[in-house]
Amino acid sequence: MAVALIVLAVQVPQLDAGHAVVAVPGSPVRIRGPAPAPLWSAGPAPASPPAPLPSATPAPSSTTAPGQPSPAAVSQNDAPRTRTLSVPWYHQEFELSCEAASLRMALAHEAIATTDAAILDIIGVDRRPAFFANGALRWGDPFTTFVGDPNGSEVALTGYGTYYPTIARAAGALGGSVLAAGQGIEPADVYAAILQGHPVVAWVTYQWVTPPRSDYTAFDSRAVPYAGPVEHAVTVVGVDEGSVLINNPWSGPEWVSKSTFEAAYAVYDQMAVILA
Repeated sequence: MAVALIVLAVQVPQLDAGHAVVAVPGSPVRIRGPAPAPLWSAGPAPASPPAPLPSATPAPSSTTAPGQPSPAAVSQNDAPRTRTLSVPWYHQEFELSCEAASLRMALAHEAIATTDAAILDIIGVDRRPAFFANGALRWGDPFTTFVGDPNGSEVALTGYGTYYPTIARAAGALGGSVLAAGQGIEPADVYAAILQGHPVVAWVTYQWVTPPRSDYTAFDSRAVPYAGPVEHAVTVVGVDEGSVLINNPWSGPEWVSKSTFEAAYAVYDQMAVILA
């Protein structure tokens, strides 16, 4: 069972009090959660600045045809609100490698081929077992590595998963362009990214359940967002007025309502990685 923007292309800025702010051009994204340390570089700086993200609507012309309204008079509500990206679906290769498989699909949009195993090799795997101390769960840190056995079980606490910094780092190492990554990326910004042509790896819950949080303390003392054996990652590849198209690495492509997606997406503090 699969119970199993911080980076602008290549670099994550460190700001005050451990917080960070990133932006998808044309759609501000605010990262409200603490930025896990250490921060990473997704690769060497490019020789020239990256091209701006494509706009969901064409730039207004400096002239207006007779009888047509001026560009300033066109409402933002007239902008397209439906788009489906050409992103292949891949089944996760291991029992709990949903995050790697989701990244693999997003990278395919950039014509980058890889495997779940190759991504896990970049991320690293902390196979130390979970244990309870005074009734509190202690386990590895998914912000820095994959926690547990990728072929393990979330229910049996033999395997768990990994979070956005490792996926962003692996994307950069494989040549992908990470436009934003973090927690606190609003659903509206996820939808805007899709409309601008960018797939999104998003952390949700298995079968879209919404359990209460029961955060645990990692071996390195970090507080880890946790909601039991339901952690899951998917690739968001389409949006329309009321739904989002999900490439679910466990069960296949599926349209889910925005309300269903948003409830599950909130469980891990709106965690996502937006790719080119």
